[in-house]
Amino acid sequence: MKLRDFLKQMAIIGGGSAAFSLSGMPLRAFSKPFLNINTFNGKILVVLQLKGGNDGLNTVIPFEDDLYYLNRPTLAIPKSNVLPITNTLGFHPSMTAMKPLFDEGKISIIQNVGYKNQDRSHFRSTDVWLTASDVDKYYFDGWLGRTLETAYPDYPGTIPLQPMAVEMGSNQSLLLESQHGGMGVSFDDPWTFSELLKDSTIDNEPVPDTLAGNELKFLKQVASQSIQYASVVKEHANAGWHEFDYPDTWIGWQLRIIANLISGKMETPVYVASHWGFDTHAQQADDHGNLLKEFSEAVAAFQNDIEQQGYADKVVVMTISEFGRRVAQNGGFGTDHGAAAPLFVIGNSVEGGVYGNQLNLANLDPYGDLPHQYDFRQIYSTIMQKHLGMGNTATTNVLKGDFATLPFIDTTVGVKNNAPNSYSLGQNYPNPFNPSTKITYSVSKAGNVTLIIFDMLGRKVGTLINKFHKPGSYYIDFSAKSLGKKLASGTYIYQLRAGGFVKSRKMVLLK
Repeated sequence: MKLRDFLKQMAIIGGGSAAFSLSGMPLRAFSKPFLNINTFNGKILVVLQLKGGNDGLNTVIPFEDDLYYLNRPTLAIPKSNVLPITNTLGFHPSMTAMKPLFDEGKISIIQNVGYKNQDRSHFRSTDVWLTASDVDKYYFDGWLGRTLETAYPDYPGTIPLQPMAVEMGSNQSLLLESQHGGMGVSFDDPWTFSELLKDSTIDNEPVPDTLAGNELKFLKQVASQSIQYASVVKEHANAGWHEFDYPDTWIGWQLRIIANLISGKMETPVYVASHWGFDTHAQQADDHGNLLKEFSEAVAAFQNDIEQQGYADKVVVMTISEFGRRVAQNGGFGTDHGAAAPLFVIGNSVEGGVYGNQLNLANLDPYGDLPHQYDFRQIYSTIMQKHLGMGNTATTNVLKGDFATLPFIDTTVGVKNNAPNSYSLGQNYPNPFNPSTKITYSVSKAGNVTLIIFDMLGRKVGTLINKFHKPGSYYIDFSAKSLGKKLASGTYIYQLRAGGFVKSRKMVLLK
């Protein structure tokens, strides 16, 4: 296939394209992976967009608040069905797959996230989130596009050997746009992407020594790189694997492909996935639970998968959605466009828990919506600085302002895991304890690790840990409530099993 035919094909095909630009005019070309991701210290960000405006109140539910039930006489989730995560908040009952991750401290929930002067248009509010702009300012590049420009200042003069970003789906969003065009590659799956370009060849005809000729030369360079990208993406997808079954859903498929590429050692630092259908104006009860079930099962499979493969310390998943929903249900048994809502950050390196003030459903804005406590760019700033390792100056330049970080990322992950010389199991502290205590242990070789609680009669009370570990020193905060059953005061045994090593210690619960 000649270059001119290649370009015609790019103009016709909606899927598998990545955006580049030529003198400010966007062109569509297929893209390819790069050599390493040392720019971000090997860290990976997965952005999961919940499209349509997710209803935060029926996702993280204030089940002890009478105003919640008063405002939603048919939509409110009965208290008995809620999956409690604190004394006052709980997950939607469809999110059973994600609750263990929260209990293990791997999910941060940031409440009341939004921005000043909330725009309730899907289109405008989505642009605000993707570009990290104030509502009255219009940018034509995305915050992740600007982030990648900062990390790769030689682009497009030097085109990376692997994609700077991958977006699942047929089109690349504004999120990855930059002044040079798109900074990533988009496809539904790596195999169709490769098949599409397998017979392509590049036109090697000389170009004139003119301005237009120089632009054409650059275009040929991009096209040449692009054809190689398809085979490299396929190669890494084939080299990857998955240890857990994923749900047979579009979001499950996307996260499975991302896990395959990560485990196949494709060194791309940014991935984007999407989950559609959250614009629940009518009959919300019929749809929202299914959407949250698909979301929960896919995220849990992804997290468990990358943990088993040993990559979990470097991967963080962050959700975004253009707005929350109105507090009161509407006449169609649904909810209308709102303002602030909770945002999830998921991974081994998060400081799990709920961040933000307790919801005050008596203090709403003039539209009947929850006002925001955190600007969404604070979450972006935290991810950029504490996860991707960018400096404050670079973060301020990308976000076009200085936004305070939050403490939901543990910056010691990856630093504290220096390989010890032997296995060990420490004495819990405090001991005796009520209601929680910390258990420390060390692993000298990669492999599966289990930590099990027994009573004094040798009966298994519960399993705290059963997953793959890299060599390192670890700890877990054990709560008497975390096993989903009431534990009586008394002496218990906790036992570590790893690589042939078995060690048991006693701990005392006093109530």
